[in-house]
Amino acid sequence: MCWRVVRMRTPAHPVLLLMLGLEVVWLPEACGRWHSLRYFYTGVTRPGLGVSEFTAVGYVDDMQFVRFNNDRGRAEPRASWIWNNEGPEYWDRETQILKGAAQAFRVGLQNVMGYYNQSKDGTHSFQLMCGCQLREDNTTGRGFYQYGYDGQDYLTLDKATLSWTAADGGAQNTKRKWEADRTIAKRQKAYLEGTCIDALRRYLRYGGPSLTRADPPTVRVTRHHGPDGDDVTLRCRALGFYPADIKFKWEWEGEDVSQEMEYVETRPSGDGKFQKWASLRVPQGEEQKYVCIVDHDGLAQPLAVRWAPDPSSSIGLIVGAVVALVIITSLVAGFVIWKKKKSGAKGGKYSPASSDSSLLVKASA
Repeated sequence: MCWRVVRMRTPAHPVLLLMLGLEVVWLPEACGRWHSLRYFYTGVTRPGLGVSEFTAVGYVDDMQFVRFNNDRGRAEPRASWIWNNEGPEYWDRETQILKGAAQAFRVGLQNVMGYYNQSKDGTHSFQLMCGCQLREDNTTGRGFYQYGYDGQDYLTLDKATLSWTAADGGAQNTKRKWEADRTIAKRQKAYLEGTCIDALRRYLRYGGPSLTRADPPTVRVTRHHGPDGDDVTLRCRALGFYPADIKFKWEWEGEDVSQEMEYVETRPSGDGKFQKWASLRVPQGEEQKYVCIVDHDGLAQPLAVRWAPDPSSSIGLIVGAVVALVIITSLVAGFVIWKKKKSGAKGGKYSPASSDSSLLVKASA
């Protein structure tokens, strides 16, 4: 059992805390981070051809380990640990399963297009996301089956009632059909609670440190001026972290102002790690009153970062000013010396410049 400390602001039993000499209490908490096994299936119609394109990808946590598309017609490994540990029988079985899914999606697409009275010449998509979760202390999490159509929710499995939640009238047709055959929901529940969890445990053993690792983020806050000049934007960037789950929070003098922040979704870095940023508009001159707090599995505790002026930029300005001063001084001295030599060569005295404005115009032309 793991424990977490909670600071008591208004303790329910102040006498007991006083006797113990504590301002905090320890509460039991489950240990370890969550891992997941997820599959994404996508069927897309091809206009004019009357057939569909089907792809499937499988992920353990945030690492893709298997891929299938109907053009190549075979399940293919995408991670070395699955290739090194599973033989031909596994890949033959996965290929047959995914070929069956491709055929089911072809039929399903045609049916759903009919429910919405849509032309078969259009482009439409039917999607499935399914998977399960397992924590490192062996606690199982929620399993899910979620279908989408044309980028919108369609059907979601309710494991507790073995029923389906339909997003709209078109999905009600599939809901009635599937609930008429109770074995459909029972098979999917059995997969989520049995086969999926067993496979996830096996894949975590295969992947070892490459899956269970936690690479902490590098965090930096930068400042960007807006077009009006009154406000500035502070951007908190987290780079090079794994797994992808990460939390951002902005505070102003201890007050949570995260509801005002803007952020981008977590994105792959291209090297097996991830990146993300969250920005906040703040009044100019008050930048250092704001702090970005980042929490990630790779950090022993949340990391608090403020914006700070770049010392190198200040040094650069000072050096630039000194260089400019030296150059100007040299030019002035050179000009004075040249004028003295010129006036001395003519043997006359120095005459002040004419105030005639026509001469000034010609000189500037």
